[in-house]
Amino acid sequence: EAPLGLYGFQEERPDSGFPLALISPATDRTISSTLGELQHGPAAVELNEADASQRGISDGDSVRIWNELGEVRCRARLTPRIRPGVAFLPKGLWSHHTDNGNTANALVPDRLTDLGGGACFNDARVEVEKA
Repeated sequence: EAPLGLYGFQEERPDSGFPLALISPATDRTISSTLGELQHGPAAVELNEADASQRGISDGDSVRIWNELGEVRCRARLTPRIRPGVAFLPKGLWSHHTDNGNTANALVPDRLTDLGGGACFNDARVEVEKA
């Protein structure tokens, strides 16, 4: 079902309005929302320091992560470990972990992947701004 075959490369189509790729992988504490109680305190979106600087965002600032589907409000955590062009918000968060009760799921498209018809959890394009 993959139009270009199992290993067919598909060029990413950048969206100038939403330049950051949002990823929401599991962490050592949140492999699913079942273990969300292990996340203590508010969640933070991790950003590369260069991306944050371009947006006037400092470590610990309140930010809005958004796209045409919704928004998540939380804190920013700046780190050189995150690749430029990527925003990282862990999966498995509960509503009380963010300032507005939304998680990365509010930003994920509802289309299916070309390979296997799975969910596109790591295919969301977003923008992040100081709240």
